[in-house]
Parts: sequence; C-alpha cells; structure tokens
Amino acid sequence: EQLRRELLRQDIVNVDETRVHVLKEDGRESSQMSQMWVFCSAEKKIALYQYSTSRSGRVAKEMLQGFSGYTQTDGYSGYNCLDSVTHVGCWAHARRKWVECFVDGKPVQGSRSEAAFLLIEEMFSLEQAWKDQSPEARFTLRQEKLRPLLDSYWELLDSFEAAEGTALSKAKAYSLNQKQALNAVLLDGRLELTNNLAERTVKPFVMARKNFLFCDTAKGADASALCFSVIETAKHNGLDPFGYLLFLLQELPKLGGNPTEEQLVPLLPWAESLPEYCKLK
Repeated sequence: EQLRRELLRQDIVNVDETRVHVLKEDGRESSQMSQMWVFCSAEKKIALYQYSTSRSGRVAKEMLQGFSGYTQTDGYSGYNCLDSVTHVGCWAHARRKWVECFVDGKPVQGSRSEAAFLLIEEMFSLEQAWKDQSPEARFTLRQEKLRPLLDSYWELLDSFEAAEGTALSKAKAYSLNQKQALNAVLLDGRLELTNNLAERTVKPFVMARKNFLFCDTAKGADASALCFSVIETAKHNGLDPFGYLLFLLQELPKLGGNPTEEQLVPLLPWAESLPEYCKLK
C-alpha cells in the first residue's frame, strides 16, 4: 500500500497486464484466465503488481484513483476509461503493426506500410540521438523535428484506403484509433516513445509463470503480486533482493500491525539509510 501511495505521487505511470491462471476462484471455472497488472514509474523506480480476475480497465482506474498525471499504455481499449489522466500511447506497438504487413519479414518496397514504418523508424532514430538530452531540451527538439514527422505520418494514413480485415487495414486503424495518445509524446520531454518500461517490468512475471504455471488460489495470486512488487522494485533500485527481503523481515515486525507512513518511508528501496547488505556489490 505504501508503494501504491508513492506511485500515485509520480507524474508518469506506465501500465501493462498479462494473464495468470488461478485454479480455485469463487464463482469461476478453473479454466478461466485472470490478470496480473503492472504499474510502474521511472523517476521514482516503482514496480507494483496487482492481481485481478478482470482485464477490464476499471482495475487500472481503481488502482490509479487520485492520480492525475500521464499514463502510458499499449493500445488496449480498456484503458480508455482512464478519464482523469493524460493517456500516452506506445509507438513500439504502432510500429509492430506495420511489421505485420511485411512479406517474409521484409517491407514491400514502395508500399504504404513501408512508408509508415520508415517514418516511425526515423522518430526512433531521433529519440536515440536525444537520449542524453534534458527533458526540457528534448521537449524543444520534439517540437522542431518530431512534430513534422508526426504530421507526415498522419497525412500518409489519411491518404489511402485499405481493404477491411487486411494487415494494412489493421495497422492503419491501430494508429488512428489512438492518434491523440500517440501524439501526447509531444506534451512533455520526460515522456518516452514506448511503453517498454512496463513491458520490461511485466517480463519477470511472464518468465516465472513458465515455471510455476498457475496459482492455486486467489490468496496465492495476491501473495505473488506482493512478492513481485517488493522484489522487482528492489531490483529497479539497484538492491540485492535477498538482502532487502532480509532487512524487511527484520524491521517490519518492530513496527507492529499498523505502521504509519512515517515509519515505512525509511524502509523503502530508495531510502538512503538502508544498510549496505541490501545493496548490490
């Protein structure tokens, strides 16, 4: 809960979700899939996992209640219910849709899909060149150089029709359906072109799932979310997960059953007072 409070104080939150199989869930068949949601931030390095039976956007809305900054996600329509935030799209997902138009892994020379793909590639090339710039400088550079590329991209998409159901049609619709969210990268130099932070954060759970396969109960899924939240937040902050868990197991019992926020702050993964054994050598 303390990690969630810290997350809601951030200006930018990245969100993603992945499936998790829970065998014993009241009112549900054992074959039904549930979801593990991930909420993370880059400025203060937080990785918060939340189990839910639902993939509905209301889960994200409830978790982010009180948050009013930027929320970066993929193109899943469930995120459209996040009405109190500024929604930021993911250009990596938009690019991926054009790649699906390729033939034998290569763009068709002179095609609309190649033109769209190359414009996005140019955007990423510019961003790579600016990666060491301050957010303020990156904001200015984006207005000067990225905005014209975005304008050209949307003009290209408006210039042609595509047969319904084709990869070309799907790629075009994917971008147009979230034009405002994809353009939002121009609003703040701290924003990234992609939601890769959330995708990297969800990956440890995806990899672990290949080993444990399922959770037996909802309580087990909640416990998994808690463990992943603590361990991955520790890793994001350059801590040794084992050392940090040892520290928490030693210190938390001293605080009683209902510790205050003031008591918890010195135990957070970015606290300067953490002992050396919590840190990676």
